[in-house]
Amino acid sequence: MKWAFMTANFVAKELNYQNSDDWGKCHQATFEAFHGPQFSSKFEELISMTKDMGFDAIELWIAHLDPLHATPDMIEQALHILKQYEMTVASYTAGFGSPGITVEEATKVFETSKAIGTPVLAQGFHPANGPIVMPLAEKYGIRVGLENHPEKTPQEVIDKVGPFSPWIGAAVDTGWFGTHGYDNVKAFRELKDYLVHVHLKDIKEVGGHESCTLGDGIVDIKGVLSVLKDIKYEGTITIEHEPHHHDPTEDVKESLNRVKAWWEELQ
Repeated sequence: MKWAFMTANFVAKELNYQNSDDWGKCHQATFEAFHGPQFSSKFEELISMTKDMGFDAIELWIAHLDPLHATPDMIEQALHILKQYEMTVASYTAGFGSPGITVEEATKVFETSKAIGTPVLAQGFHPANGPIVMPLAEKYGIRVGLENHPEKTPQEVIDKVGPFSPWIGAAVDTGWFGTHGYDNVKAFRELKDYLVHVHLKDIKEVGGHESCTLGDGIVDIKGVLSVLKDIKYEGTITIEHEPHHHDPTEDVKESLNRVKAWWEELQ
């Protein structure tokens, strides 16, 4: 199994984990820190830290490289750094969550994604964008996964992506199904025919969305891994933990150690 580090785990890093509860504020601070002449040094720092945690794949947050603002030079620098650290981009958080996407915008997203070598886009998807997104996904050979946030059940996800399968499917976020009190083991079985990608996240309680080290919260992580093995899932699993008030590095390293051990136990 390939494990990826979600670079949005560092959501609040550029604000030094201070006054950082607002996701939009964190996104903007990160975008401004990375997009400019300092991109190469900032991106190398990000990839070096990820490698030191034990990962050889990332899910790239668009605040670290925005597909609509990435210049050819930035992409070239990113590819050089990724190659230097033997790091792949397993997934990219570029999505189509708001209706009204233009062909030009969608094409730019896919062109950037193709350039960085990712096989999956895992973020928002609005069905109104399907007629534009689906043919581009097929053309570029990149699958799109709807990451469940407001969707409380797998059926809500299927209703949105089903008409555009197999190029558009589900990028299951275990934390959000946990927030809504939906059994993740059941969810994966119901979504197995639509599964594009996995965001493995644990949270502290139903109704909230405070993430934590995998295994310390309410999500049945071991049960999810067991289902993934049963259905012969061959994609990447992203480890996601995005605290706003502390550096998640040690938590994520522990999460990686745990899931590797649990996965081996299931052999």
